[in-house]
Amino acid sequence: MDSRKIQKSGTTHYVYLPANWCRENEITTDSVVTLEKNSKGDLILHPKEVKKEMSILKIDLSHQSEEAVNKLIIASYINPVKSFEINLESPLSSQQVLTHKKLLGGMELFDFEDNKISCQTSFSLKDPDMLLKNMIRKVKGIIMLIKKQDVPELIERYEEEIDKSNLLIHKAVISSFMFKRASRLRHIDLFYLSLISRMIEQITDYLLCLDSEDGILDDFYSAIEKIESLIEYLNQDDVMNLIEQITDLKDAKGGKNESFIYKRIINLLDHITEILSDWLITNKVDD
Repeated sequence: MDSRKIQKSGTTHYVYLPANWCRENEITTDSVVTLEKNSKGDLILHPKEVKKEMSILKIDLSHQSEEAVNKLIIASYINPVKSFEINLESPLSSQQVLTHKKLLGGMELFDFEDNKISCQTSFSLKDPDMLLKNMIRKVKGIIMLIKKQDVPELIERYEEEIDKSNLLIHKAVISSFMFKRASRLRHIDLFYLSLISRMIEQITDYLLCLDSEDGILDDFYSAIEKIESLIEYLNQDDVMNLIEQITDLKDAKGGKNESFIYKRIINLLDHITEILSDWLITNKVDD
């Protein structure tokens, strides 16, 4: 074991690295090393820059009592993971989902889908794209609840969470523009995300005016699902297909399809296709 004396210059303490170790690891004055403290408090030096990724947690749960599920959700949330997914043996009812949301204090980052509970725990103002995808998933949930005429209070809670996410997205955009905070997204990406977020929030308000027997709900669900996919991966073919789908809806005639609510939702979806088209071309120009 090699021992080295700590040197001091002003308020800075330092130690010289062994010359042999530097040669073996090709350490030069341009190198970047990584310092890490282990659970014992020891300082470990890595010869290369180490980027540590948080893990993705997946759990299969057979016990579905409200207390057991909520304790596991909170335990997963407070631990340092990028995301977690809890798979259940049987689907949760809408009333169970509402109960869990109440017990969790209205946290909007949790998604409840049939047999699965998931959460992106790394959400922050630096991740408005994740917030937007979370909004879209909740819009899909609202459509399914309207179709089933299921638990109006849960629909109301989803709407509140969508409104909150929309505000967080705009806060992230403004903060980025004003203070130039670090983000993996370009300013132009933030701009397009904020436009889509506003459209999604408005679509939600109009969806709440529809009833379970309105056959157009399936068409809206399909369009929203395609938008969710395009936020994840923007490509020309899928944008064109979405434009054609919305155009077909605009051309549809008869019954409730002529209602003001229907037309407003279609117009908002059409605006989203315009935004996605603009974004697509921006990416092509930037490439």
